[in-house]
Amino acid sequence: MLKTSPILFRLMLILMFLSFSSGLYPSLLSYADEFMLILSFAILIGTTVFTKKLDKFTLALIIYLLYSLINSLFSEFKPNLIYSFLQSLIHMKLFIVAYATIQLYLNSKINNNLLEKLFLVLIFLFVLGLIGNFLLGESWNRFFSKDIVQYRYGFIRPAGYFGHYAPNSYFFSMALITLFMLSAKTRSINKAIHIKKFFLLVIVDFMAAFPLTVRKGLFMIIPYGAYIFSLLSRAERIIFSLVASLFFIFFIFFISDTIMYADTKQNFSNFFSGDHAYLRGLIVYHGISLFFEFFPYGVGNGLYGTFFSNFNFSVYQYVGLDPSIFIRDNGALSAVYDSGISALLAETGFVGFITFSFLIFTYFKYNKYYLDNSNYQIFKVITYFALILSITEPVWQNGFFTTFYISCLLFIYTKNDKYKVLNKWHFFDPTKYSQTTSFSYAKKN
Repeated sequence: MLKTSPILFRLMLILMFLSFSSGLYPSLLSYADEFMLILSFAILIGTTVFTKKLDKFTLALIIYLLYSLINSLFSEFKPNLIYSFLQSLIHMKLFIVAYATIQLYLNSKINNNLLEKLFLVLIFLFVLGLIGNFLLGESWNRFFSKDIVQYRYGFIRPAGYFGHYAPNSYFFSMALITLFMLSAKTRSINKAIHIKKFFLLVIVDFMAAFPLTVRKGLFMIIPYGAYIFSLLSRAERIIFSLVASLFFIFFIFFISDTIMYADTKQNFSNFFSGDHAYLRGLIVYHGISLFFEFFPYGVGNGLYGTFFSNFNFSVYQYVGLDPSIFIRDNGALSAVYDSGISALLAETGFVGFITFSFLIFTYFKYNKYYLDNSNYQIFKVITYFALILSITEPVWQNGFFTTFYISCLLFIYTKNDKYKVLNKWHFFDPTKYSQTTSFSYAKKN
């Protein structure tokens, strides 16, 4: 690993904080996440060159990039190859930056207290932004956001600290599940506590969806529920499934008359048809259609549902979408970035999805190697959340989400091989215990 890791890691933390704060000064800070991506890519390539060792993640990334470039070269829509290459990197921003950041962390020996305090500062700024927004109302939005002031479910759509609505829900859900699961991290897994936290998470996330005016945080229910399911015996799974089913039936009945439920039901149905004006639904529908029509290679990177499709409208015109309905007053496309997975499938096809899957597989293996079993489960929950959320959001490409995800991941790493005893963290050295214990631990270098 590069000897400059401590310096580069501190630089990455600075860029991460600037990206987190980019909503305050978007004209100056909005490219902080792109610098994080450039730095991360340079670190991966530089490490490979200087050590003369090619790790599996970097190998998977190179395979994906080469395929994307070659695929775009032969695309009938003639994309700009430079744009295609850059878009292929942006598609994987979340995972490239996260992987490089964890590499730097593991080789920097930085004081974990600094990272813990940084995470708490980010939470404080997030809460402060929401409190200020709800106290000052439209005045806050006009000052901190360029978006038109909107209301949903009777609440003003809060710009908060980020200057936009959706990031509030992203950070709330990821920080909440990280703290939830870490607070239950004891030497002996208490299934009852996790089950209680699951139902509490459903209620809290649902109630938060009203003032935050974004429902997507509820996706966290899926990976956390799957984790709890994995803890249970066969008989316990049956009981949990019955109780959860009854809970959700009652819950849906309780909210069935709300505007949120009606909106969600209508929007979901629009994913399966092109005969409507719901832009996110159109992007998902036509993205899947392109995946099958141009199977197995897709249309080429930078042409559909991504930033660089701003410079080539040919695919939108091909599927019958009038680009004018997506264009803002400043000439940039709007709403076409609303589904990361649909864009990936449409642009890179089935082969691209396979190369992407290999990259994700190596990413999971890497973190499993370094995290203790409990922390690896938390890692899986927030990562599966990112994968699921990509159906309706471009979270892998999003600077805010990338920053939120990495801040939570670093906080998880600071608690590695530590367990709560009487509400205090204690270090547990797995090398002092036999492998026949009830816990499995990752190997360490």
